[in-house]
Amino acid sequence: MDNCGEIYRYAAFGLEISSAIMMPELNEGVGSSVDVRIRCADVPLAIHSPLEIEEDYQIGENEFLLHVEGVASFYVKNGDQIIVQLCSQYDLCEVRLYLLGTAMGVLLMQRGVLPIHGSAVVVEGRCIIFAGISGAGKSTLAAALRKNGYALLADDISAVIFDDNGLPWVQPGYPQQKLWQTSAALLSIDTTTLRKVSPDIEKYAVPVLDNFWQQAIPLTAIYEIDVKPCDDITIKELKGMEKLTTIMDNAYRASLYPGLGLQTLHFQKSANIVNQVQVFRLTRPEGVCLLDRQLSILVRHFTNCIKKHKRCIQTRKLRGGL
Repeated sequence: MDNCGEIYRYAAFGLEISSAIMMPELNEGVGSSVDVRIRCADVPLAIHSPLEIEEDYQIGENEFLLHVEGVASFYVKNGDQIIVQLCSQYDLCEVRLYLLGTAMGVLLMQRGVLPIHGSAVVVEGRCIIFAGISGAGKSTLAAALRKNGYALLADDISAVIFDDNGLPWVQPGYPQQKLWQTSAALLSIDTTTLRKVSPDIEKYAVPVLDNFWQQAIPLTAIYEIDVKPCDDITIKELKGMEKLTTIMDNAYRASLYPGLGLQTLHFQKSANIVNQVQVFRLTRPEGVCLLDRQLSILVRHFTNCIKKHKRCIQTRKLRGGL
């Protein structure tokens, strides 16, 4: 437990975090209050009244217990605490991978936040999320946009909250991206001095030293990246049930909602996004990145999308709808 002596203060996802584990990925905390406490201690062997039991995790109402063999066990409770029990031979980088990934995602769910599995960038004061399955190219696209002057808001977990008018906003994550070696090479990022996010995979933690946005931003559009055999890049706007299903399917760790007893909340927040945000499916050819072409098509598309969104918001204000 030698890494659990000092208490560190961090800020991420709109939360002030007190942590017994050093997390250099995060920005330092700035507030006097604490929203979330992360401490090192023994976790329960089991949840008392689980709603779902799997081989490596158990879920109950406001409780989540995850065992990662050879790394640590994580107990997340009430949206305000995470207890970490380190294994005897642990790699702290791997501990932080699960702590800032699954454990933090569940904590956000418990707090009523909708975490979307996607990378978020800021365009003209609005947030755009790139969602999709692992390996679709979310982080690669966000990193390419950042190199072209757009600010990063979040990588992997985009935390969506709602204001008093029901409008969705995205909270800033933390100034780091996780990129595969192939993506880093494509973007001319030297990985020789970077650490791997896990010892067994060629994926690297890339610090975002500039162009990181540190305030919540209104959500304007979601692009789901779909990779399939095709000839060119296309963008299709989604409507109706397809739009709702796409939002729900791209929630971070969506399969955990039923066990947490939060499936109704998941549906309600996803439905609220349907009414406020445009959703598109970007389809790109399998096996070919075509990154420059993606950027060219996307920049034109989301520039028009944001103009349209701003006109709609202005019209609603004039009609007294906001």
